[in-house]
Amino acid sequence: MKINDDIGRISPVRVFLIIGLVFGAMFIIVTPPFQAPDEYHHMFRAYQISTGAIQPEVSEGIAGGVLPSSLGQTVLSVSKNILQHPQYEQRLVELNNTLAIELAPENVKFYHFPNTARYAPVMYVPQVVGIAIGRLLCLPPIALMYLGRAVNLAVWLLLIAAAIHAVPVCKWLFTLLALMPMSLFLAASFSADTFTNAIAFVFCALIFRAAYGNSEKVPYWELAVLIVVSIILTLSKQVYAPLILLFFLIPARKFGRYSAVAVLFFAVNIAAAVGWSLFMRGLAAPMRFDIVVSPEEQWAFITSHPLDYAVVMANTLIAHWHEWLEEFIGKLGWLDTELPGYVHKTYWAALILTAVGKSRDGVTVSAKDKVVVIAAVAAITFIIALSQYLTWTPVARSFIMGITGRYLIPLSPAIFILLHNNKINIDTDRRLFGIIMSCYLTVVMISTAAAMTLRYYL
Repeated sequence: MKINDDIGRISPVRVFLIIGLVFGAMFIIVTPPFQAPDEYHHMFRAYQISTGAIQPEVSEGIAGGVLPSSLGQTVLSVSKNILQHPQYEQRLVELNNTLAIELAPENVKFYHFPNTARYAPVMYVPQVVGIAIGRLLCLPPIALMYLGRAVNLAVWLLLIAAAIHAVPVCKWLFTLLALMPMSLFLAASFSADTFTNAIAFVFCALIFRAAYGNSEKVPYWELAVLIVVSIILTLSKQVYAPLILLFFLIPARKFGRYSAVAVLFFAVNIAAAVGWSLFMRGLAAPMRFDIVVSPEEQWAFITSHPLDYAVVMANTLIAHWHEWLEEFIGKLGWLDTELPGYVHKTYWAALILTAVGKSRDGVTVSAKDKVVVIAAVAAITFIIALSQYLTWTPVARSFIMGITGRYLIPLSPAIFILLHNNKINIDTDRRLFGIIMSCYLTVVMISTAAAMTLRYYL
């Protein structure tokens, strides 16, 4: 007797929420304070916003703000020698001692955080809520950090779950991308990248829903949500603004007045990007204070020697592409916490198989659609490289510094949709596939938690 494989089909949304909540909460605890990239600078910026100060200040030519001195004291007390030094572990006694450091908001000093000072407040809404709760309860700075992490994770879970629910294609692909070790690690941190990654997934899901869903026309309410989400994405990190080019995946027949809708969509996003840039135009301070960086000199070099700059980009790609692929899946902490090699190899295989596997959605990603996606991804990649060259790389360096694999996470749904097809016979809708993916993701998360524990405590 043949058993119907559709009975009790595994829900990707449910799998995501269970694994994301259980292991996300575990990562919040296992990851020592301020051991995610730029986490303490994110906390400084979030605290500044929580006081109502939207625009940062500049001191000694470097952007930052006046904050309680207890914030810096907490960072120094709990993060001694750990960053970029795998031989050092987190001492629990130091972590316990930070509980005695009171917030004392009246005792202030100026802190520099140039790399996060320009970020829009929308990126820090979850962390600001956590800080507000902690301040209301008169908790110490270390507790504010953990509350910020917790609310950050909760908002990320809700947004990604909404994206997986909304997208009509590749639900398991969205689930795998969201639950990559690097993605979940960031989601359980204080980082503003958490919100950016989540809103990018929501935006891609809404675009794919409008383009490949069953609706003959995109409802006005859905268009309104798409426009709002696109504006939030544009404000979150302007380097990802070209993702709005995915709007051209939506067929013209889905809108009554396509030209008017397109003009409105792009106009409001351009206005948001330009408006925030103008609001922050007075902050011409450098992004780094450890080495000499000159955006003006770098830009002069690019414009006068464009072919030489192309060589710089090629050198960077050749030297670091393998590192970016590893960091995309997961190289945790401040890029100093390695995962087992099998995690990287098997996760790439799982992503590719899930992307190319035949599903029952009947959707075809046309050649025109792939050109649109490639254009958007290429534009963002170019802008990321350019921004890091201008603001993070010393003058006349032969390669670009500061690019990491996690920068590809917001682009990942668009990148992998390029592989979607209905030819390769791997039915991702079958219950057996869901069971295999659920078990595999659980093993990966256990391996990740073990690697973090070994790195920081044993």
